[in-house]
Amino acid sequence: MRSFGITNIGRYRLKNDDSFFCSDGRKGLYIVADGMGGYQGGETASKIAVSTAVELLRGAESLDEQLSEKLTLEIQKRMRDAIDRNENFKDMGTTFLCALIVEGTVYLMHIGDSRAYLVRGGILYQMTEDHTLVNILFRNGVINREQARVHPKRNVLVKALSAYERVKGDLKKFQMGDEDTLLLCTDGLTDQLTNGEILEILLLDQPSDVIAAKLVDTALKSGAKDNIAVVVVKGSYD
Repeated sequence: MRSFGITNIGRYRLKNDDSFFCSDGRKGLYIVADGMGGYQGGETASKIAVSTAVELLRGAESLDEQLSEKLTLEIQKRMRDAIDRNENFKDMGTTFLCALIVEGTVYLMHIGDSRAYLVRGGILYQMTEDHTLVNILFRNGVINREQARVHPKRNVLVKALSAYERVKGDLKKFQMGDEDTLLLCTDGLTDQLTNGEILEILLLDQPSDVIAAKLVDTALKSGAKDNIAVVVVKGSYD
C-alpha cells in the first residue's frame, strides 16, 4: 500500500476540526474524522477518535462487531473524561471513518457523513452511506441526487459519535486489488466536488501525495467553506 493524508482548514473556518491518520504496511490503518461541538470541542473530539482508534486497531487482524463496539465505547469514555476536565466540550462529537487493510482485505467502519470511495476499473464506488437527513430523503425518493447534493440541510447528521448517545458503526468488508485506489474524506471535500470530479482526479497516473494535494487544491479553488481531510491509498505493493 502507498498512502498519503492531508487536511486543510478551508477558506472560511477559523479552526480545523478534521483529523486523519495513515500508516502503510502488511496491516494498513487509515482514518478520517470530522469533529463538531463549538469552542475547541470538535477538534478535541476528532483527535480523541483518531488517537483511540490507532491505539486499539494497530495490532488488529480484522475489525468485527465486537472490536467496533469496544472502540466506540472507549472513544466515548475518553470524550466524557475530556468533558469532565472542561465543560466547554459538553456538545462535542465527531464523524468517524476508518479502514483497516490486512493483506488486501479492507475492514471499513463508518459513523456520520465522511465517505469512503473505491476506484476499480475506472469506476468510482461509494462504499459508505451518509448518516444524514438528506440521504434518508434521497433513499425514500423524496429528492433526487442533484437535489441532495445541494440541499441546505445536507450536513444534518442522524448518527454521529458523541460522548453519551449509544451508537453502532456500519461495518463493511471487501477486497482491494493492486490496481485499486481507496479514498477516505470528510464532507469538506464532497460538498465541493462532484463524484465525477473526484473520479477524474483519482484516475490521474500520479502517486498518492500528488492526488491528495490535487483533491484539496481543487476543493479550495471551488470555494471550500468547510475543513477538508483526505486520505488516498493506492493498492500497489511495489
